[in-house]
Amino acid sequence: MPIQRITCFKIKNEIDIQGILDQYEHLSKTNQKDGKPYILETSAHKAIDDPRNSGYNLVAMTKYASMEDVKYYDEECEAHKQLKAFAKGKLEGPPLAFHLEV
Repeated sequence: MPIQRITCFKIKNEIDIQGILDQYEHLSKTNQKDGKPYILETSAHKAIDDPRNSGYNLVAMTKYASMEDVKYYDEECEAHKQLKAFAKGKLEGPPLAFHLEV
């Protein structure tokens, strides 16, 4: 069963949101495992400002074939490493992540 990952971020400065959205676009185009793309779907969006957001202002959704692919994403994926390096220092606290079987 595919795994949907939803990740919510609190980006400190509004100006950095577009850069992180661009990084997700790059991730979508460059993710590789065993020489081929392995992330089934990728999207990221700026959240509409609302007090119920509790400060989270960017949401990313990625879909994988298995939890093994999620683990690869977290530990080995070069495209994800680039995204994390870009985001370093731009986040207020750790992201909030959910994994759902879909």
